[in-house]
Amino acid sequence: MIPIKSEQLRVALLSHLIHLLDMGEVETLLDAGLSPDLLDTLRTASVRDLNAIAGMPQLDVSVHFAPATLEAAYRRHEAMTESRQLMEYHVQHGAHPQLLVHLFKMTMEQIREQRALLCPESQPRGRPPLPKPEVREAVQHAWPQICSRFSPQRQYVELHYVFPDLSIATLWYVVHEFDDCETA
Repeated sequence: MIPIKSEQLRVALLSHLIHLLDMGEVETLLDAGLSPDLLDTLRTASVRDLNAIAGMPQLDVSVHFAPATLEAAYRRHEAMTESRQLMEYHVQHGAHPQLLVHLFKMTMEQIREQRALLCPESQPRGRPPLPKPEVREAVQHAWPQICSRFSPQRQYVELHYVFPDLSIATLWYVVHEFDDCETA
């Protein structure tokens, strides 16, 4: 348990108890050990009363976090942030719409919105020209090593780091130059 000493937080927590009462969560509060009389007292308390009670040193308020769920929430947040950053990198560096749909499960409307937000200048449409054969060969040589070391969402970013003069769309076409169809 982590003790809460801040009067502001204590007032907020007491207000939350009243909110739970208003929402009909009486059983939850009773299960937590609050008596029906205390709940009635809280329900009728004024803001001034809550502030006075929150400032009393004998009020023991603490919070409990389940460490595993807090850690899982933090890791999920990190993963979502990384995915958003990777998606933005792909958009900013001219990724092909099919690739964005495949990697990030984006709709065409979302792709248009992200392009308008991240790349206000118009981007070239259609298939980009392929680079010289020696550059294409270098890209195709680097690709298997990158694929074996990075997640699908990160692969084209890493390839783009190696070939920054090419758009991700161009890299996508080079990687899939010999495929039967143009899917990632």
